[in-house]
Amino acid sequence: MKTKYYLLSIIAVLFLNKIAISQNKHTSNQCIHCNMVIKDKLHNAQLTTDSQKTLNFDAIECLLNYLNSTKETTYSNLTVADYKSGKQVNAKTATYLISNRIKSPMGANLSAFKTKNEAELIQKNKKGKLYTWQEIKENFKANKLSNVEHNHHHHNRPDAHAPIGVMGDHLHEKSGIMVSLRYMKMEMNGNRSGSSSINNTSIFNTYMVAPQNMSMDMYMLGVMYAPSNKLTLMLMQNFVRNKMNLKARMMMGGTTMFRDFSTSSSGFGDLKLGALYSIYTTENTSIHLNGTLNIPLGSIKQKDDTPMMLNAKLPYAMQLGSGTYDITLGATYKGNTEYISWGIQPLFTFRTGTNSENYRLGNSQQINFWGAYKIADWISVSGRVLGVSQGKISGNDAQLNPMMVPTANTNNYGGKKVKSFLGFNFIFNQNSSFKNFRVGIEAGAPIYENYNGVLMDEDLSFQLGIKYSI
Repeated sequence: MKTKYYLLSIIAVLFLNKIAISQNKHTSNQCIHCNMVIKDKLHNAQLTTDSQKTLNFDAIECLLNYLNSTKETTYSNLTVADYKSGKQVNAKTATYLISNRIKSPMGANLSAFKTKNEAELIQKNKKGKLYTWQEIKENFKANKLSNVEHNHHHHNRPDAHAPIGVMGDHLHEKSGIMVSLRYMKMEMNGNRSGSSSINNTSIFNTYMVAPQNMSMDMYMLGVMYAPSNKLTLMLMQNFVRNKMNLKARMMMGGTTMFRDFSTSSSGFGDLKLGALYSIYTTENTSIHLNGTLNIPLGSIKQKDDTPMMLNAKLPYAMQLGSGTYDITLGATYKGNTEYISWGIQPLFTFRTGTNSENYRLGNSQQINFWGAYKIADWISVSGRVLGVSQGKISGNDAQLNPMMVPTANTNNYGGKKVKSFLGFNFIFNQNSSFKNFRVGIEAGAPIYENYNGVLMDEDLSFQLGIKYSI
């Protein structure tokens, strides 16, 4: 998984983009509000300005949101598609039905009918609630029905968001806000040299201490805000707890003795500021760019007591941040059919400068592939594969003895791994009090590991997240 491999993934995304464009080049009819190609003849709408310019919308909800967000308040004509015939009818005299059994392009489940009698006949079979033009307009203006993510179509599907372990996978509509809380746990057990397991005896041939197992618990608070339909800003701050159990080989009066002990560290990690920018969106595909700046708030001076020294400096793996301003760049491609969705996201992290302890973590590249299946309107199951290539640490912390423990030796950092995950996404009924919440859960384990030198063997990982959209 070298850099060239990841560059190929970017080329693949652009190639898929070219294919998607070519598949839709027969129509240039796009929604003026969300830029999606208009394909649905039963839900589109039109607005004619006073200057006789016609504006097209892929959904009635786009028309309503446009009327709420634009400064243009005058128009000569408003029409919406009649759900039965597909013909344009007067928007002000039409009757509107919101029914979960009739899906509209942008997820509001909103349809229009030329007459109230026709709407009532459909309502008997499809259920839902009827509105006049004035009622539907007032509800959208009050933001009771307008929670539609234009840059991420089919937002009301459980698989509209990627598995919970993927960050920066979706955008929000203008002025949209989302707050998320994630819990992540990772376990490491035993040690590995290259791609093979290694026992304590082999480690003690070189080092005084052998790591036994390690756990990392991370709590991450995230906030997303969209100043426009094409741009979404992100802020992420985590709190980390690390604990490592170790075994020391000590000489006491000429006798070899072993002593078990543990070290721990905890505190806030690095702050991440990011941005997502949409470059292509259709009804079933989207591409956006990812960018993140790492602000080094996490401590790299964590210490703890050991049998050899009180208040000893902890190795690199036990520190809470990178100590440097890091830049992450990448892209995300997503697609979906009626029941299936998928995505690919390559990301590249570049370390800048050397930190205050005179070392720098290695650059990294990672790529996520995922697919999901919508089991029901409220639940989806997903599979994900993550490939990571991590560079070596350059420089070293003078307070660490590289002969003491493998985790204190910079030659033992970096390498490649591939992990697989199984996950579930949940949403709530749009009529419930929890309609703005999403829940995701995911568990995974490595299927391939090949590290530089001696490094702890990664085991199971688990992630749980709750998202709330405002």
